[in-house]
Amino acid sequence: MSATNEDIKDLNIIFEEIKNLRDIFNRSHELYKKEFDSDIELMTAVLQSPQNAGETIENQVQFFLSSKAQRKLHAIAKRQCLSLENITVNECIYEVRYALYLHLKNNRSFDDSGCKKLMSKVHKNIDKKVQDITYFFPFNAPSLNPEKEIQIGGTKIIHKDSIYAKVKDDSYYDLFIKNNNPDSFNCLLSITIPKCSDKMSVSRAQNVAALIYGIIKVFTTSYRMKASQVNLMNNPTKNNINHYIASTHGEYWIGGSYSFGEDLQDFWNFFEEDLETDLGLIIKKLILRAASPTNKECLADRLIDAFYWFGDASRDNNSSAQVVKLVTAMERLVTMKNEEENKGITENFCRRVSCLIAIYRGEIDKRYNEAKKLYKLRSNFVHGSQSIYKTYDTELGFDPFELAYPAILSACIGFYKLGLDLNSYEKKLKNMYSEICEDEQYKINKVMNS
Repeated sequence: MSATNEDIKDLNIIFEEIKNLRDIFNRSHELYKKEFDSDIELMTAVLQSPQNAGETIENQVQFFLSSKAQRKLHAIAKRQCLSLENITVNECIYEVRYALYLHLKNNRSFDDSGCKKLMSKVHKNIDKKVQDITYFFPFNAPSLNPEKEIQIGGTKIIHKDSIYAKVKDDSYYDLFIKNNNPDSFNCLLSITIPKCSDKMSVSRAQNVAALIYGIIKVFTTSYRMKASQVNLMNNPTKNNINHYIASTHGEYWIGGSYSFGEDLQDFWNFFEEDLETDLGLIIKKLILRAASPTNKECLADRLIDAFYWFGDASRDNNSSAQVVKLVTAMERLVTMKNEEENKGITENFCRRVSCLIAIYRGEIDKRYNEAKKLYKLRSNFVHGSQSIYKTYDTELGFDPFELAYPAILSACIGFYKLGLDLNSYEKKLKNMYSEICEDEQYKINKVMNS
């Protein structure tokens, strides 16, 4: 990471602000306070030695960052993070503040060479701190043999006992493990995140976990299996028994629902077999992308988001909210940026979704009508003509999950052929859909007039 011309310019502005603010501070505290746009910026104004700078408090020198200087500092960190990709903006701000303090304390210059050395120091400090970390998220995988591991790309589902035995038994162990319901999950989802900062590492691992959850939900739906008990434990779960108590005229009664957990042993076997196919290879590539994302957008990002939205919809107990999320999942697959304000967006959505599914599953007329009905309902919810909280039944006449999952799986194959790492892909993606609809001999007028 080197200092850009913008960085050098902003560092010099910061330097001048620091000099001016010190003079103002020495003259008048009231004038000093006026240099800040908010109380938060006033509280974060002091630039002083970090705890690990190795000097006593008596030897510390204080420098002050005005609101303008803090904004410039944020701009520098944001620019640097575009190329770093392994640290958050706030963490980068901390590293720049650290290096800036030492730079000022040692009376180093802010010419081009000095600024480049300062940013080089930031880079070195970040490189020292980034590391590989493996996370284990509580995961309920019913019917999975305790001796079995499910490998999903670079992640795996393993039995919890093998890991918990290695965790130190302390107050955190009591809080997070001993006091948890031991029957609420049987496994852990193991995810290794390559070199990045602690904060970013945790966020990436949680995102990958959500992706895995979405992938599993797509496949359980495709196998026609009830799998509400398959859950990441950091998300709401559906229990075997749900109850409520109601009363009227002084009488109380219990209501609710109960279900018997389905044996999912066949699912795990089918799932492992599918992971050995071309589809499994695509999923592996998506997981690698999610674990080590870049700031540059590529075609794979759309598939990853579609799995996320599908998983989120499967966790939602509100059928109307499910509709919004499932349509969003499919929109990520078939809608281009420059079409968002186009009056033909509904038609494009319905045509592309139905053609995408028809490649492998046929029934294009049926799928078109389902997509049209689903998109209309979603628009009613989103644009205000129908309220989610007042809607008790979507009355679609079909399961929207049954429309979304084949669209996602078909898109996996289509996007893979185009190139998952493809940048500036919209023209090629649009051409792909044009070819798909032409190859399927799509008769739009017949469907619209039926």
